[in-house]
Amino acid sequence: MNAETTTNKYSQLEKRIAQKYQEQGYQVWINPDAVPFDLSGYRPDLVVKKSDHEGYIIEIKSQSSKQISIDRYKEIAEIVAQHSGWRFLLITGDEQVPINPSDGNSLLSWEQIIKKRENVDHLIALGDQESAFLILWIILEVLLRKQAEKVSIPIERFSPISLIKHLYSQGEISIEQYNIAMNFSKIRNQLVHGFQTLELNQETLSQLAQLVDQLIGLWSPIKLPVKNN
Repeated sequence: MNAETTTNKYSQLEKRIAQKYQEQGYQVWINPDAVPFDLSGYRPDLVVKKSDHEGYIIEIKSQSSKQISIDRYKEIAEIVAQHSGWRFLLITGDEQVPINPSDGNSLLSWEQIIKKRENVDHLIALGDQESAFLILWIILEVLLRKQAEKVSIPIERFSPISLIKHLYSQGEISIEQYNIAMNFSKIRNQLVHGFQTLELNQETLSQLAQLVDQLIGLWSPIKLPVKNN
């Protein structure tokens, strides 16, 4: 891809994202000369304001999230997080639309996560391994996204694989957790695309459930109910 093609792709993505926020009633500044607060010399691609005390500082990258180093943007996200009502968003070329809470796309609450986890045990008891696995995977994704948001790593809208890789690189998950999540992503892809898989069995379900329970124990302010044996 030559430089002109890359520039055009970037410009189209930038305009599409700006238009989406404008349609939602936000004020949008593209390549703004001024920012709402000091960002240590950083100049964002977009400033998106709902009010004087609420909005988004946005960086847009035309390449895939897999190709992006987020260390620099983590610093910016931490600065922005110090200002109540403001969020830093890193939007990449492999996202179809920007996601933000005003779209009704906020992440599941901890109460909802715990409830879903309890429902998995019921599905396993009924022998519905496929449904149990997919719900466990949904919970895993939500946990990863919530942790990324909590520690100001601006990747909560990235693909699951990119989420896993970046959280591992930032030390938020261990090598063991990384390997389990990556292995189960293959089963997830087979199931959601309609393929049968011999890898889905009681042992894999148990391993994924253990990973989910482990992360809930580490990150959630609400603990799972103690099971009666």
